[in-house]
Amino acid sequence: MLCKKVLMPVVFIVCCSMLMMCGCDEKKAKPLKTKGGVFLTVDFQQGQALKYKIISDRKVTTDWKPGDTRKSSKQKNDGYLEMVVAYEPVSVDEYGLSKIKVTFESVKVKITGGKRPRTKGAAETLKGKSFTMTVGPDGKIHDRSELRPLMVKTSKAAYRGTTKDPDLLDDVIVTQWYLWDAVSSIEDPIKGLKVKQSWQSQLAIPSTMLLRQGRDVTYSLDEVRQGEDGQIAVIGSKYSLSKNKSKVPLPYEGSFRLSGTFGFFMSMLKGLKVTELDGTGEQLYDIDSGLIIKDEQNYTATVKANAKPFPDTDPVITIEQKLSMTRIVE
Repeated sequence: MLCKKVLMPVVFIVCCSMLMMCGCDEKKAKPLKTKGGVFLTVDFQQGQALKYKIISDRKVTTDWKPGDTRKSSKQKNDGYLEMVVAYEPVSVDEYGLSKIKVTFESVKVKITGGKRPRTKGAAETLKGKSFTMTVGPDGKIHDRSELRPLMVKTSKAAYRGTTKDPDLLDDVIVTQWYLWDAVSSIEDPIKGLKVKQSWQSQLAIPSTMLLRQGRDVTYSLDEVRQGEDGQIAVIGSKYSLSKNKSKVPLPYEGSFRLSGTFGFFMSMLKGLKVTELDGTGEQLYDIDSGLIIKDEQNYTATVKANAKPFPDTDPVITIEQKLSMTRIVE
């Protein structure tokens, strides 16, 4: 995609908002002093497929009567998604766009809560399926048009007539939509980054509640470490509630009714509103080989419902979200 010898003899990095682990010894890693700018770029190699384990672990607690110490006033609705996803370069353009084939090699889902716990979800039918996208050397995804149709087709497994059961397809589409966001959101990448420099972007809040709220993220190049196999860039991130809606499309089409508690919120309580969000994350990137090693994101969000039709109830929903993406080295 981008040839290091063409650009200049500088350090290159690929970063991703949610990703990966590559066999570096973090305990022995020491901060390095850098001269000049650190340049971040996505660097695919023809014939070299990258494989990652992606996890979305969400704990959702609905407190129907805040302040009531009885356990009966609280309800749990949790979701866990674990995927192994392969990113295989179909064609690599050192000066332009590279075409990448994305394959869901394995998908495991566990959804619990409500009257009938569910251990499977529609996302599991993605196993073995693929889509392609084109990516520029700056990390921008220029064509991801095959992604949403695949999600929409997959979502049919979640329907019972016009009623849709909980699923984690929003988590799938969010993790794939924001790949390399830390790189593509840099305003002036040609200048490179200084250690401690920060920049902004926006990510989504994946959920089963059809929340379309965005979360603001501030990235920072915290340090550059020496690892066993080369230099490692450490990119920190801080999350807060955005004033803007998420840009990620829903993985569904047409009209439907949500089943369970969240369907009640949407139909009877006239929707939900995210009122607070706070969290941090860290991404490790192998500078010398130009790929993401590991990315972790953790945040807590508070969601409130309009309970005017039910004056005795004032539900508050707390979302504890963990997202991770780790490179698998075989």
